[in-house]
Amino acid sequence: MQIWKMTSLLCLAAGMAVVAEENTEFVGWMKATKTATDDLKKMEQKTGEQAARRAERIGSAYENMIAYWRQRNATDAVKLSEEGKAAALELATAAYSGNAEKAKASLEAVNNTCKSCHDAHREKIAEGKYRIK
Repeated sequence: MQIWKMTSLLCLAAGMAVVAEENTEFVGWMKATKTATDDLKKMEQKTGEQAARRAERIGSAYENMIAYWRQRNATDAVKLSEEGKAAALELATAAYSGNAEKAKASLEAVNNTCKSCHDAHREKIAEGKYRIK
């Protein structure tokens, strides 16, 4: 009985480690995107070089996510990632040109694609912990 319990625990731990390892890059992209969007939300005008750099960082993360979701044949997530990347590029352009209204609207579009994808592909497993569906 003890051997069975120990074997079960080891298999569970190994499975969790594989899932965590498989998604390490993805989690990194999510954290980078969150940091950049949080920084942008704090900026009053969302324009200038710092805002543009944050937007470019978001666009790069979305580029990685497009490939990630294509490998998983998640067409809706690919589409959302493409929309998010386009919105991030619009945000970067608006930030560089000083167009505060366009930058604000583009940031809202980025946030909406994030939310839509999270609603469809993220499951809460514990406080502050999520897994990809």
